[in-house]
Amino acid sequence: MYDICHPSYYHIGKLGCSDPVKISTAFNVYIELCEVRKYWEVNYKYNESLDLLYLEVKRKKSSELELFIPWPRLFNISLEKIGKIQEVLNVEKVTFVFKGEDSTSIIYRVSKGLVKPMSPETTKLMKEKEEKKFNLEKEIRKNTSYLYELAKSLNKEDTDTDVNPSASSSSKTDPTG
Repeated sequence: MYDICHPSYYHIGKLGCSDPVKISTAFNVYIELCEVRKYWEVNYKYNESLDLLYLEVKRKKSSELELFIPWPRLFNISLEKIGKIQEVLNVEKVTFVFKGEDSTSIIYRVSKGLVKPMSPETTKLMKEKEEKKFNLEKEIRKNTSYLYELAKSLNKEDTDTDVNPSASSSSKTDPTG
């Protein structure tokens, strides 16, 4: 059968992975990165402990190596699995290429340090808190001119008070002198 296949399909199949879906997905992503996107030095690899086919790629001739992980769209993936992949392959960033049955690709770059999303309750509380903060800032902006005028009037009263005591002290001059 391999005599009618692309040589890379044969070589990917010989890396150790026994899942034909993973092999064909990796091959299709390999061809896309080489022929369509025209990336440099696209090399296929296999990690036995993860049972994972992946590609080492340079986007340009002088770029750093990046890891692309072909992933069949019909397979689920969890945050734990992504974290384990990053840990075992010792990478900060990894790019997933989710390949559909119709040969469409959806590409996601994932960086180390992913955290689970907040619960809906926590999200709701944070949204309410932000809304309260926004309303408070709105009230402050609305009352700023009033507060400014009030502060100016207080300052004016202080200035008037400072002038009056000196005026009354000057009228209290010594009649003998």
